[in-house]
Amino acid sequence: MEELLVRGATLVSPDWPAPKKADLLVQAGKIAEIGERVSSRGKVLDASGLFLCPGFIDLHCHGGGEGLFGADPESSRKAILHHLRHGTTGIVASLMPAPLEALRASLVTLANLGEPVLLGAAIEGPFVSPARAGALPREFFLPPDIQVFRSLVGGFEKFVRIVALAPELPGAFPLLSEILRLGAIPALGHTDADYFTARKAVEAGASLFLHLFNAMRPFHHPEPGAVGAALDTDAFVELIVDGYHLHPAAVRLVLRAKGLDRICLVTDAVPGEGPEPARLPDGTLAGSRLTMNRAVQNFMAFTGLSLPEALRPATLNPAQVLGLAHRKGTLAPGKDADLILFDEDWKIHGTIVGGEILWLSDPGRYR
Repeated sequence: MEELLVRGATLVSPDWPAPKKADLLVQAGKIAEIGERVSSRGKVLDASGLFLCPGFIDLHCHGGGEGLFGADPESSRKAILHHLRHGTTGIVASLMPAPLEALRASLVTLANLGEPVLLGAAIEGPFVSPARAGALPREFFLPPDIQVFRSLVGGFEKFVRIVALAPELPGAFPLLSEILRLGAIPALGHTDADYFTARKAVEAGASLFLHLFNAMRPFHHPEPGAVGAALDTDAFVELIVDGYHLHPAAVRLVLRAKGLDRICLVTDAVPGEGPEPARLPDGTLAGSRLTMNRAVQNFMAFTGLSLPEALRPATLNPAQVLGLAHRKGTLAPGKDADLILFDEDWKIHGTIVGGEILWLSDPGRYR
């Protein structure tokens, strides 16, 4: 792989106190050097007037644009391209409940894509609560069962990264232990659990709450529910910051309660584009049309955080959730060269994955 020099950008990393103008050299798919004036014999990408930061990592994405993850290879690649153009360099593709044969077929489709952007799959059901189904199809929900889970993920254990479950259901805690044994992340979502049960699940190893506040028992002062357990533990929480799933004040309250290092911005995106979320005929929210660049832009606007701070829940934090922070999420020599270029309006001008330019708005900058 030819080396690449990104010249003249303003670099931003979530672990730096402030942006700085510098060059960045990529060799063999990794960041090799960062400095004020770096020399290279390879090609140069002129990034003057643009910001450069680590690529976004989306832990919860069903699709986007004209693509749906798991439907077929072409549709899955369309979804990847849609999000690539909006700065996402790492995606965990989320699959909704379906007949087990269809759900497994979707896993096979995704696992065989061989796309470096695809970091794995998330199973958002069937082991969740009908009482908090949200837009998920209840007819495909199943009681938590270790044998059913093994038959679903067998052969793809390393590809399945996140598994949702409702801890109040019978059999949920043995399944939680099995998810951990296979190396995946047990996530609490679509749950009617009370505070005690949700907290007990966190203590047993659940480390992530899916789309906090949405499709879970609401917070109430005598019984804080799963929301209270999420805010009162060290677990990570997903936030859909599109202005529809969460009020800006709710986003600020979560930031105050959790701190910046336990929040992950996600899209929960479904096919389609535009600012309006998807809804069922009865008005129930059914996923967003959000992209990660807009999620960070909204988060920054809702909270007043600095640029490096606002990037953290879209870069370093999700990398930590996936156990990939040693490779991704910050700018440093030796890290994967998953990088994006953007302007002051959060328009993405270039996406680089593993040192390879996968999308560039102006090819004339590359020479």
